[in-house]
Amino acid sequence: MHGQRCDLPNQHTVGSVPEIVQLVDTVAKKLRQVQRRTISAADLTPAQYSVLSLLWERDGRQFNELASACCCSPSTITGIIDTMERNGLVTRVPNPDDRRSLLVRLSERGRDLQKATPNLDEIFGSCCEGIQPDELRQLSELLRKLNDTLSL
Repeated sequence: MHGQRCDLPNQHTVGSVPEIVQLVDTVAKKLRQVQRRTISAADLTPAQYSVLSLLWERDGRQFNELASACCCSPSTITGIIDTMERNGLVTRVPNPDDRRSLLVRLSERGRDLQKATPNLDEIFGSCCEGIQPDELRQLSELLRKLNDTLSL
């Protein structure tokens, strides 16, 4: 990875929970930097890119679904959607299945960004070149397990 080097402190025992937490945090920061650098040309934040990615996958999602998928609160997702709507990327439309809720839909500009913006495989593809496919599967399984054991 290019850019700023981030060494981990050597104060924790290898495999200890504090070391794992530190590693996950450090890796997450580095991945956000890679993502920011890549999507900055489209003038998007990582949160906006995440929402767009979800809508590119399936347009017309509810606010609570977007908040859950982005691991943020409903008020945070509302702020993100407010900004995206001001920037002409999404619109709010009535939910045909529930009159009390709204759906977030892509605008034409939001759909067009999909062609002009790299997908996650393109953004992160080169950062894992030194890890074998079976190691990536194992890492994915372990991170899912860690995620499932953490309660908020």
